[in-house]
Amino acid sequence: MGKKLTRSDLRIRRLLPIWAPLGLTFLLLSGGTPVINAAINRLPGVAQEEELAAFALLLGMAVLLQSPLFVCREIAIRLSVDRAGSRQALRVCLAASVVVSGLELLLGLTPLGSMVLSLFTENTAIVDRAHGAVAYLSPMPLFVAVRGVYQAHQIRVDDTLFVGAGTLLRLAATAVIGFVFGPTLGMSGAELGTLCMVSGAGIEMLFAVGRARISARPPEHAPAGTVRIDPWRFAIPLMIANSLGVASSVFYLKLTGAVPADQQANSFAAFQEVRSLQWLLVSGAVALQSLTTAKVQTRADAIAMLRFGVAVSGVLTVGFAVCATVPSFRHAILVDMLGEVSGGDAFLMASSAIVVAAAMPLFQGVRFVLRGVLISRGQTGVITVGTVTTLLMLSTALSFGFVFFDLNGALNAYIWWAITLNVEIAILARAVFGAPSRPSGIPIPIRTPRETSAG
Repeated sequence: MGKKLTRSDLRIRRLLPIWAPLGLTFLLLSGGTPVINAAINRLPGVAQEEELAAFALLLGMAVLLQSPLFVCREIAIRLSVDRAGSRQALRVCLAASVVVSGLELLLGLTPLGSMVLSLFTENTAIVDRAHGAVAYLSPMPLFVAVRGVYQAHQIRVDDTLFVGAGTLLRLAATAVIGFVFGPTLGMSGAELGTLCMVSGAGIEMLFAVGRARISARPPEHAPAGTVRIDPWRFAIPLMIANSLGVASSVFYLKLTGAVPADQQANSFAAFQEVRSLQWLLVSGAVALQSLTTAKVQTRADAIAMLRFGVAVSGVLTVGFAVCATVPSFRHAILVDMLGEVSGGDAFLMASSAIVVAAAMPLFQGVRFVLRGVLISRGQTGVITVGTVTTLLMLSTALSFGFVFFDLNGALNAYIWWAITLNVEIAILARAVFGAPSRPSGIPIPIRTPRETSAG
């Protein structure tokens, strides 16, 4: 896969400038939602609370439906050993995007969408606002799929600075549409949020395609002896695993709400405050999956990449731990920055949950490196097994009431999150280091031009 690596290629000093723009990319992606929230809050003549609630509902549905496409980068990195493999990756990702777009149109244009949205709230006004914008999401899966394939080409040749530049351009476009044009368009909050997301994704896709065609075209022929795996048997388990992983957020919300009714509001508020901080710091760990998929070729590479992942995610965890355990920092974040009432129930719950959440960057960093190793080997079925195992654990905990604290649901959710992450890490680590690697699916030998002409 890709160019021949040397040991110096996988040292921290070499990997850090490649990883940093990818980490920034995921950080900027998570920063898009607050920008849209702020734009919705500035819409004239609307009820901001209902508009924000409708957009939150719409965004949750969009993330869940489009989650299979979030691994298009890794799919393309692994399959694009040559131009034929790149075309295979593009076909797989485009096919998945067509299915997702069809689901979005079905939900947006039929009463089925209202029925699904009503599962999350009984407020019909919020459901109607969200439902009115679902169909407008339908172009976005195409943009996400194509963007992922072409960004994969950039990552393969270490052109990650321009991956980050494309995401920065997307964020700028989101801000311009939301703040400059939004108040004059006469749209609802959900519709404006959808326009920002779709337009931003389209601009980022065009940037990725243009940049990749200049700097990162796949080779015409794969290196001699390269074995290409079956694209569908490789991609489908990975897409399913990613969808199930995103769906697990529902289980953590259920655990958060598994407290007496008079404490549920405080519990949810605490969980939301901590989660927003966690995802900002975990964004750098998420970037490790794409980088690992592109770089790892041997067992020694996997060990070197794991060492790098522990180093960078460990630094993030130490920073998070300082914020979580030093009272002045914790107060500055939860009270001064996020506006919680000092000494209130939500503040006390968040103060406990944030201590457990501080370990998340390290856990997620190790997890995403191991996932990247398995993706590079084509063993995506193992990732699905790990995800299903964690979902079964969460289902059991909810069914039998296995919680640790009766009143602090946010802390319950984070304790279970930490437990399930470590179980998943154990499953992935056993597959990576416990047995010789073998590709999943049907291996397809790639003949060189000389072999073809001889045959």
